[in-house]
Amino acid sequence: MTLPDSVELNGTLYEFDFRGYLQDFSRWSPQLMDWYAEREKIELTVEHRKVIDFLRIFFAEKKVHPVARSVAEEMGETLGREKGTVKYLHTLFPTGIHQAYKIAGLPRILLSV
Repeated sequence: MTLPDSVELNGTLYEFDFRGYLQDFSRWSPQLMDWYAEREKIELTVEHRKVIDFLRIFFAEKKVHPVARSVAEEMGETLGREKGTVKYLHTLFPTGIHQAYKIAGLPRILLSV
């Protein structure tokens, strides 16, 4: 799915990079989360919100993206052992952890060489 370079929601402009990641982590809002989830055809649940909250807190504190296994372990502790798997994460975010990163407003991972 192709995302626009930017979107204006209730007077706030959000800009994305060429892969659809929010340009500025600090500009994320729940309104943007809802817009992005709708575009991704995801109906957000409490479990989705817990993953998104975890991603945002983790990134804000450490300035790195958590790997899917770390997210799954956290969800196992928070939501119960049966939900603490990468497979379960894929039931929430069918295209993978990067879909969750985008909805949570995390910037694109930049690899250094």
